[in-house]
Amino acid sequence: MADGRATAAGKRKQISTVKPAAPSIHYTVSMPDPASHVLKVEATITGVGDACTLAFPAWTPGSYKIREFGKNVSAFKATGARHELLDKQRYRLTKIKDGKASVAFDYYADELSVRTPHLDDTHAFFLGTNVFAYLEDMNALPARAEYTITIKPYKNWKVATSLPSVKGKANTWRTDSYDILGDTPFEVGTHEVLSFNVRGIKHDVAFYGYGNYDAKRIVEDTRKIVEVQAKNFGGLPYDYYLFIHHISPDSGGGLEHLNSCVCGWPSWKFKKEDDYQRFIRLVSHEFFHVWNVKRIRPKILGPFDYSSEQHTKALWIMEGMTQYYERLWVARAGVCDAEEVLKAYAETIDREDNRPGRKVMSLEESSWLAWTKLYMADENFINTGVSYYSRGAQIGLLLDAKIRKATDGKRSLDDVMKFAFKKYGWPKPGFPEGAWEELCEEVAGTKFTRFWNDHVRGTKELNYDEFLDVYGIEFYRDKKGDEAWLGLQTATKGGTFQVTAVNGDGPGSRAGIQPRDEVLAVNGHKVDAKSFDERVSEFKPGALCELTLFRRERLVTAKVRVGKQAKGKLGLRSRSRQTPAQKRNYRDWLGSTPRASATGLGKDQG
Repeated sequence: MADGRATAAGKRKQISTVKPAAPSIHYTVSMPDPASHVLKVEATITGVGDACTLAFPAWTPGSYKIREFGKNVSAFKATGARHELLDKQRYRLTKIKDGKASVAFDYYADELSVRTPHLDDTHAFFLGTNVFAYLEDMNALPARAEYTITIKPYKNWKVATSLPSVKGKANTWRTDSYDILGDTPFEVGTHEVLSFNVRGIKHDVAFYGYGNYDAKRIVEDTRKIVEVQAKNFGGLPYDYYLFIHHISPDSGGGLEHLNSCVCGWPSWKFKKEDDYQRFIRLVSHEFFHVWNVKRIRPKILGPFDYSSEQHTKALWIMEGMTQYYERLWVARAGVCDAEEVLKAYAETIDREDNRPGRKVMSLEESSWLAWTKLYMADENFINTGVSYYSRGAQIGLLLDAKIRKATDGKRSLDDVMKFAFKKYGWPKPGFPEGAWEELCEEVAGTKFTRFWNDHVRGTKELNYDEFLDVYGIEFYRDKKGDEAWLGLQTATKGGTFQVTAVNGDGPGSRAGIQPRDEVLAVNGHKVDAKSFDERVSEFKPGALCELTLFRRERLVTAKVRVGKQAKGKLGLRSRSRQTPAQKRNYRDWLGSTPRASATGLGKDQG
């Protein structure tokens, strides 16, 4: 457990073996047959009296979806006690003699992601919440206990984890908090590990998988990102940090932990610079969670109740602000040009401001309903919801500019984050609902009541005038004119080319086209995933387009009056003329001097 003080460079803290305080659980995890995808788990429990309850988490922090990790358990047996399955995730042990009992079970691990367990002939990966049951206290929450974990790797495999190791015991780690154990990832295999130091603290980067990545470039860019974030907060709040990268054809996403993170990325998506920049922004995103989410957090996000959904209206702060900052850190670290960051912000604006769901769901609702909406989004979510990630990033963009304007550039969202870390940072209690917004107003020296009501609690359209003026930038499109638009999203699924989503404001919706319609032809001519967009692009806005479809194996046709949308990609760039204040704000914001450009087309022009 990090205490916020740095140890000597490259040296990790170890835990001396001491007489355990009651109660305690010692877990042993082995993997004798990786091809079976089964982890063998044993646990020795002491100091619990004559009865106790073991519970498997229903979810894992940072991933707001009920996953019921107990479903992977089989062949559960108890020694020195009787056991009873109370419900889908809890086991009751009774008639324990002298407060000591043992349990053993098989754990099926065959779901490769950053948040779920996986074991095969190449590695084992799991989180504490995936595999380890916790002792329940009187309130059915994790009890205070000593947890020690011994891992027996398969053959010559090694272990990467961020838990403090037990001195003198091979592959053994300890913590006295289930929140720490549950939050910890374990990578077991033949992964490559590279290291760097920042402010005397060792950071390891473990690479699992294969692909066209440049490990040395990733490590060097990561070091720069860590340095710039450490500079912003005046230090690092841990004594060791571990990056785990899963690189395989079907990998993707990321998950933050207190002193580590796991990032997944497709094997062959590194060589193109745009792909690499997206990857390094993911690393930046997950690392910024060291502060925002893992330490700056609403009260309900730690200590945790792992038994059921835990609702908060503040996920737009936790994830939206992090997505906003992921781009700033790579620019401020010199990992990419400022223009690349502007490009990424423009892409988000263009996508989210054309999403019908923005008129229906507020950011607070998106946060509160994450468990049943964003993490279980259906094909109609485009029309009924917004992502607290992307929409939250837009709010971060506008909010940062509002604070800079209100303080004549003397303060920014950076100051809010530092203030929040100082006032609420873990292990202090998290902030109450609404308190983070109050911190923004305290830093800015003014109220933002209308802004919160319109754009966080409400669904009013965003206005970018203030944002553009603060930094002296402008919108433009890289092409002029309009192009044909049907308001359909398509993809090949299950071997068929089909409609995956229908924009409720679009021509396809008015023509009665539905998600899961299989697309066969345009104006009587066969199309597939490669030719469909090209055929549609040949139509002029206002023309009639006939689509031939299969709908639940029934042949139907739909006549669509082709709509229009602006051609090309939306972009952001510096204005040709900027005031000294705009240049200063731009430099303070992105960490570089703005490049002059010719006056371009406005957002609604061309």
